[in-house]
Amino acid sequence: MTWVERRCLQTQRCDFISVRNSDVAPRKRVVMTVPNVTGTTSAAADVFARLDRLPIMRPHVVWVILLTANLMLEYYDNGLFAYLIPSIMASVGLGLEQIGILTSGFFVGMILGALVGGRLADRFGRRWLLLIATIVYSGGALATAFAGSFEVMLVARVVTGIGVQAATSALLVYIAEMFPSRTRGRVVSIVTTAFVIVAPVISLLALFTIPNGGPETWRSLFVIGGVGLLLVPLVRIFMPESARWLATRGDLAKAAEIVDKLERRAIRLGLDLPTPTPVPEGARKARVREIFTNRRVLQSIVVVALGYFGATLGLYLFANWQFYVLIDGLSFSEEYAYQIGLIWSLVYIITPVVALLLMDRIERKTLIFGLSLVTAVPLIIFGYSNSDWVVITAGAIAGIITGVIVTAFYAYIPEAVPTQARGLGSGIIISVGRFGGAASGVLGAFLYAGWGQGGLMVVAAASYVLFALVLFFLGPRTTRRSLEDVTADELAPGT
Repeated sequence: MTWVERRCLQTQRCDFISVRNSDVAPRKRVVMTVPNVTGTTSAAADVFARLDRLPIMRPHVVWVILLTANLMLEYYDNGLFAYLIPSIMASVGLGLEQIGILTSGFFVGMILGALVGGRLADRFGRRWLLLIATIVYSGGALATAFAGSFEVMLVARVVTGIGVQAATSALLVYIAEMFPSRTRGRVVSIVTTAFVIVAPVISLLALFTIPNGGPETWRSLFVIGGVGLLLVPLVRIFMPESARWLATRGDLAKAAEIVDKLERRAIRLGLDLPTPTPVPEGARKARVREIFTNRRVLQSIVVVALGYFGATLGLYLFANWQFYVLIDGLSFSEEYAYQIGLIWSLVYIITPVVALLLMDRIERKTLIFGLSLVTAVPLIIFGYSNSDWVVITAGAIAGIITGVIVTAFYAYIPEAVPTQARGLGSGIIISVGRFGGAASGVLGAFLYAGWGQGGLMVVAAASYVLFALVLFFLGPRTTRRSLEDVTADELAPGT
């Protein structure tokens, strides 16, 4: 790199330069655009375009590790509670009705976390919300560990639910905004390996510590959920704020500084930076009021929310009732049922591999609809078969496919909402989906009592297919497209 080129990069005084990295990687050509950050919309558009042309580098990998660790701790608390219900009931002196309220309280917290957290993310930033939400859910886990009464535990579960969902929403939006459009789906697939890692860990912890520990052993397991507090300084140090969010808020200097730093790293490594693709005009001028009064945007939010509701309802009709079906419907012993659960959690490990192969290759809504059709088959088989191995196999296949569907939605939801309102819009979609989880308890009991396990699984399968059908025909296209292209389509004149 010549002195003139270095000076050009340092002062940001040139609009277009070609940098030949002869010192780092001969025969590598890097094209780099450096904006004049003066508050103009063209500078914001340049930030958006330059983010999408970046290669995946070490900073991206560090972000993925921190986001995966965060999601692991979020899922750990949620999954752990179901295993520890008998111990909690005996230790705190709770009845079945109170346990039901505690379970619902967690979902209520998640709904609040999605809505309130989404609005806060739009106002104060994605990283800011991730930090605060991590503190909240970690504090909720510790409060659960030391709760001595139903009332204290209920508050702790609601608070934990708020933090868990707010953190999940923040990290999904962060991935959508800070990773190149061609890799967003695969990054979500990698981050959701958190579920794969934690599921067998929870199973093994419950299997070996609860029977062999004292009556208060469950409290120690919840204390582990407080480890999230150790992630807070790491996120603060190693993860910058979303450059897209900063640009839309008018802080173009900070946004450009983040992108400049990443581009300079790419140059030092001798990586190619293609010429940025221009950002559509509509994506640059959108405002929050315009977004939420636009018919196409509202349609996207409603359609994706309905699709996620159907997937969540179907998922929890299967996941929340699968052990009850094994024990009550099929007369398996509790020990055998939990052994099957461990097998499922181990088989589930291949879920992110399947997602990694499919994401970013198939349009999100097409992938969701196709997998919804496929998963209907093992769900129905699970509901009607009496053979041990058929049930085990069908349950494992259903678990894998439903896991890929969740991953696809995690990538799809933030992509479907413009940047200026992505936090709140994603929060609305996710909160509607959580109503599906909340409804699965009462609806599942009604269906099981009236139609048995077969009817229960048929409704779960139908929930997937019917709501995904609406999504397939009316949902926006987002795969491998810049977020600004998606927004421009939704905000096009006449929509």
